[in-house]
Amino acid sequence: MSRRIDYDTVAADYGSRYERNDYPGVRQALAAFVTQKAGEDPHRVLEVGCGTGHWLQFLHEADISAVGLDPSRGMLDVARERRGVGRLIRAQAEAVPLQNGTCDRILCVNALHHFTDPAAFFREARRVLRARGGLLTVGLDPHTGQDRWWIYDYFPTAFDEDRRRYLPAGTIRDLMAASGFLHCETREVQHVPVRMTVSEAARRGFLDRTSTSQLMVISEAEYDAGIKRIHSANADAGGEMILRADLRLYGTIGCV
Repeated sequence: MSRRIDYDTVAADYGSRYERNDYPGVRQALAAFVTQKAGEDPHRVLEVGCGTGHWLQFLHEADISAVGLDPSRGMLDVARERRGVGRLIRAQAEAVPLQNGTCDRILCVNALHHFTDPAAFFREARRVLRARGGLLTVGLDPHTGQDRWWIYDYFPTAFDEDRRRYLPAGTIRDLMAASGFLHCETREVQHVPVRMTVSEAARRGFLDRTSTSQLMVISEAEYDAGIKRIHSANADAGGEMILRADLRLYGTIGCV
């Protein structure tokens, strides 16, 4: 059984992952999505699973006001300290405390795999969206067979957990359609190729347990065994071993 992540306990350090990784494709996709004309009134944007407010701050810097929703009190406390972050709501994605037809755009960035009931979230998203509104989810799809990641190589249970946690893009589209969304489409929004030495990975925090949820959902014993495998392989290489990743983030859009 996978380990449950207590995001309240990791909230203070959670934002450091955005210092280690750059997401220009995701930024471009979000900006394009929320600025599409949805009607005569100003956009009403909601991010579900906003975490520590990284994307809320990005939207603010792009002159886009958005409301953030997350179940973790600790994550929202960190988000409140960010410049430009406005209204925050502590709630579950499956029970959004907003009235029907109150949003133009809903965003879910690298969060859908944390939701207990994605189908319920899609129904809630459809309920709170106004006519000509839209939903965008962004995340990995470990079911394609295209991705390679050193984390999957040295922590194989993490790959098994990701295939359980992350829905295939086709399933996401089907659930959206079943909830009443139209014109559901998926496209690659970011390609993430990475090459770094083991020492660089350690120095930049990529080997830390809290650096990514893939290392937090596995057991302590599995994490320790994976770290030992990395250092053993590095020693056997007779020099600096290269850790490689070749990942893709997909955006799926549904319209009302």
